[in-house]
Amino acid sequence: MSSVNALCFGGGGLVGTGKAVGHLIGLDQVIRDRDSRRELTKSFFDYMVEAGVPLNKLEARFEDVVGRMPPEVRSGQRDHIHRYFKLCCGISGGSFIATAVVSELPMVDLVREAVHFPFTFYFRPDVKEYGRALSNLPKVPLNLLKLAFKEMHLNFERGPTEGYLMPALRRFSRFGFELASVAQDLLPRGLFTGDGLEDFIVKMSKQYGLRNSFKDVRARGRHLYIIAERFNTAARLSDPASASTAIYFGQAPHDNIPVSRAIRASCSIPGITTPLEYSDPERGGTRFLLVDGAIGKTIGRRKLFQDHDIGVAITVNPIVPYIGQLNNFVDCIEQLYRKLIYSRLKAVEGHIESEVGKRTIHIESNPDEFFFNMLRLDKIKEGIFEGYFQTLKFAAENYLSFKEKLALGDLCLIPREEIFRRLNNNALTRERAKLLRRQVLEQQNVGVQLGNALGDLI
Repeated sequence: MSSVNALCFGGGGLVGTGKAVGHLIGLDQVIRDRDSRRELTKSFFDYMVEAGVPLNKLEARFEDVVGRMPPEVRSGQRDHIHRYFKLCCGISGGSFIATAVVSELPMVDLVREAVHFPFTFYFRPDVKEYGRALSNLPKVPLNLLKLAFKEMHLNFERGPTEGYLMPALRRFSRFGFELASVAQDLLPRGLFTGDGLEDFIVKMSKQYGLRNSFKDVRARGRHLYIIAERFNTAARLSDPASASTAIYFGQAPHDNIPVSRAIRASCSIPGITTPLEYSDPERGGTRFLLVDGAIGKTIGRRKLFQDHDIGVAITVNPIVPYIGQLNNFVDCIEQLYRKLIYSRLKAVEGHIESEVGKRTIHIESNPDEFFFNMLRLDKIKEGIFEGYFQTLKFAAENYLSFKEKLALGDLCLIPREEIFRRLNNNALTRERAKLLRRQVLEQQNVGVQLGNALGDLI
């Protein structure tokens, strides 16, 4: 079996998915096969500069950028990356990028759909789930009666000597928590339905030819894997033989569902998106709740190396902990999530097989320069730009090691001076300076934060 090269994309919410798109744009510009090392192409952002479109106006003036592109660029004929990487794996938002690569989706169309991603597809209220939760309403009065009887019984046992202030406060606080627990069955498992995201992928399949069948992808000589997590089960430390909780869609017997449904499962963030109920053929039809694959895996490439002869694998991780000021509860919760995910990745890297490490190029953003909430729909374009910039920076700073590992997959980099020339483009440098300045202003200015919150709400 001949070797293949692999691209693996981690998750990171809406902004993280945007960053992954930006990393892909950068990789497409700097990676070549040996015969086309000096074939230099412009990136999407080079055309954006030529069109005189600032980053903060990109949504409104997107077609002005496209108008600067030759027909062969718009059609994807000048894209390189899908020619060199026949195996793609994605987790959460990265599953969408992986599907785009194996489907040979033109880069400009991928950017267009990312920049104009309609919030109604992702943030679609799950009315059916709300109804399921409300069906538990008849249980609440009975549970309230049980709780009231229990409280009366406890008060009778305490007697009059317990009627002082602090004991009373303790009783009331405990009773309040128990009262809240009585109504918890009325809460849904998620606020939004993932069906809207599935509809979005189906729309792209019809509009751009995005592959919606794993078997169709294999028939074209490519491999696509999308990782989701069985949420309501666990692999126990006390039982090393217990089965893994991760599902690799695209691998038998998990290759019979549409790609759109696999993406929907892998993007279901617990508490935000309702889990996907899945009848698992690997476990005798047992029904599991599937959620964001990042719960169990950060990249998930080890299994790919076990199942395939891989020349070189490039892994893209958009989730890195932020080094800087955290201003509110939401920032702290997100930082907690980022640290948990990242600490697991570091632990895995410390025990990865030497052959896997030797053939892996890991790309991620600088943790002290870019931090926006992962669900900020209005910051996707900033995420795309940051991912692109960080890829050029990584290639320039790690040119020799990057080039050496790419050679294992019969690939190479464009000349180093060309990467520096693009990295030091005055217009792109100014755009990034503006981006970072806006970020600092948002973090420091309470009025700006309130305005953004109101804008997000609207």
